[in-house]
Amino acid sequence: MDSIPDDGRAEEPAAFIYNPERIGEIRSLIVKSHSTATSHHDIASSIFREQGKGDVTTQAEIREVASTFYYRLHVERGPGSKPGATLEPLLETDRPYFWPRPIRAVGSDILKLWDKLLSESNEPEIQGLLADLLFSARHSKPHIYARKAVEAYIAAQGGNFNQLDKSVMLVRAWSILRPLKLKDLEPSVESAMLTLAGNTLEADASAPGTVLPILRCLLEGRLKEKGQKNGANIPDEATDLLFSALDRYKADHLSMQLAYMARDCLNNKQLVDAALRKAASNLLEAAEQAIEGHAKAHWLEQAAKFARKFHLDDIQRECVRQLQAIDPSTFQWMTIRAASTLRPSDIESHLRVFDQPELFDALIRFFDTPSPTGSRKENERIAKNILENSLTAKIMGMATYGIHGLPQKSYGTDSEKLQHEINGVETVALGIQGEILSAALDRMAEVHVIPPTADLAAWLVERYGSDPGLCTSLAQSLLLYWGRDYLSCIQLAMPRVEASVRSILLLLDEPIYRVEEDKSLGQFPGLGTMLPLLDQHGFDPDWSSFMRALLLTPGRNLRNLGAHGFLQDVDKQTAALVIRALSVVALLAPEETSKKACDAQKLRDSLIAPTGRTRVTIFDRMLISLSSRLNSILSARLRKP
Repeated sequence: MDSIPDDGRAEEPAAFIYNPERIGEIRSLIVKSHSTATSHHDIASSIFREQGKGDVTTQAEIREVASTFYYRLHVERGPGSKPGATLEPLLETDRPYFWPRPIRAVGSDILKLWDKLLSESNEPEIQGLLADLLFSARHSKPHIYARKAVEAYIAAQGGNFNQLDKSVMLVRAWSILRPLKLKDLEPSVESAMLTLAGNTLEADASAPGTVLPILRCLLEGRLKEKGQKNGANIPDEATDLLFSALDRYKADHLSMQLAYMARDCLNNKQLVDAALRKAASNLLEAAEQAIEGHAKAHWLEQAAKFARKFHLDDIQRECVRQLQAIDPSTFQWMTIRAASTLRPSDIESHLRVFDQPELFDALIRFFDTPSPTGSRKENERIAKNILENSLTAKIMGMATYGIHGLPQKSYGTDSEKLQHEINGVETVALGIQGEILSAALDRMAEVHVIPPTADLAAWLVERYGSDPGLCTSLAQSLLLYWGRDYLSCIQLAMPRVEASVRSILLLLDEPIYRVEEDKSLGQFPGLGTMLPLLDQHGFDPDWSSFMRALLLTPGRNLRNLGAHGFLQDVDKQTAALVIRALSVVALLAPEETSKKACDAQKLRDSLIAPTGRTRVTIFDRMLISLSSRLNSILSARLRKP
């Protein structure tokens, strides 16, 4: 809408007062504006340009007349949209200097103006809008204005307005006659709709915005006769137009919108299936025509999702087959590199804390390091700042590709984009902290003698009062790291992260086991399900974010990649991060077989601050250590012949 001049906003403008003697001047202004207009908005803009001429009363008059044509006919668009159109102000606001006002809020003088202009006007575009406004305002005898509006919108099809506006006027006419059961006007509206949609589809430049809203109304079916059984009476021509549109409009959003229309409106299952398959084939055809790998992958992914949603199994299999067969060389990847700001001296300054006289003292410092991804709140603040200053992020979606080279996750909503950006910030932090943690472990191996696994595990149990099995796994992971077998290191450590979280939840009496249901076996849930439960018990959000960023989606997803055989080469930085993930939860988990030695509240307190503090009391450690030794002795005796 054209803006009101600033000087008119300083104070309440002069009110419009209806003066029948001014109708001739007003009509002349409208006729002049209409002669070159192709939409109601054009008329409003032309009249609005007269603002500033004449006295205060004339300016108020011009303002209200222009505002009359700033009401718009609004149509819902997109998949799943409802049929019909509404009449509403171009802007919804409570500020007094904005026009037009809500229709029900206009005063009696404006209603008189609209009524008089309607009786004086000959142009169907003008008549239709004025009659619609009076009908919507529930002015005297609104059913009469409703009929006039429908008849005028039909007559306007022969005028100079653009096709899009003509289409919306017909959709609005359809919206008026349906609830009022104006069955005598329905054939005329239907005929005009069929003609406009058919002519548009046959034209060289066919506008989908003109056709699709009309089709959605036609496919809703005709008004039922009295006593007629349920079931839409859809014109055969409308079904033909639907398939013509599917042949013409092959963009993904248009094909899917037409497919939704078929699914929601057609009663014939064969026709529905044919429409769905045609929409899917449109997406496949676009994929075949694409040369660049990303474009081809996009179309195939959209087609596969669509086919799966509508149970077109054969098409889905074909889409996936083609997706897997895309030549990796056709992906035009762009690699952006930046020099690391982390200098050797910076790493060295962080490593000094690990220069301890004993290996165990250095490990204590290692296990007290903060979350490698840093502060969750700070990362979110940085991510929001990046999004706010990125025009690309605001107008475009984002997507990630997995280690397998195929599309993995798309991000379209604001919350999804924010999470994606947070993951990016966390990934940078993981890269930096991975270097420091791996350098710290390397320094320990260079300076100290590495003890056997059993001795290291026994020290962990004694020091932290933790589960012996988990401590043994942590000790073995450290030795595999120091032996430079990084792949074996994370293959051992990652499953034990999940085991540690599960152990903590069991000790907290959290009901996590999923009982057998139908064909689903009884089993414990995965890490992605258990971490939110741990969060509910106060687990530090910084550490929870680190676990997700490293092991789950939408982070690096190491857990699933390792489980499905996609991890082949692992660097020492990644191995150090996985060891850090295991250590933070494994050292929190007291021995599962000694629940009496575990105070649930102390365990929750440890979850709140997993590092840099005593996890359990000395008394607890003594009980757990004694229990562990007794269990070892009993196990050894039972193994004797």
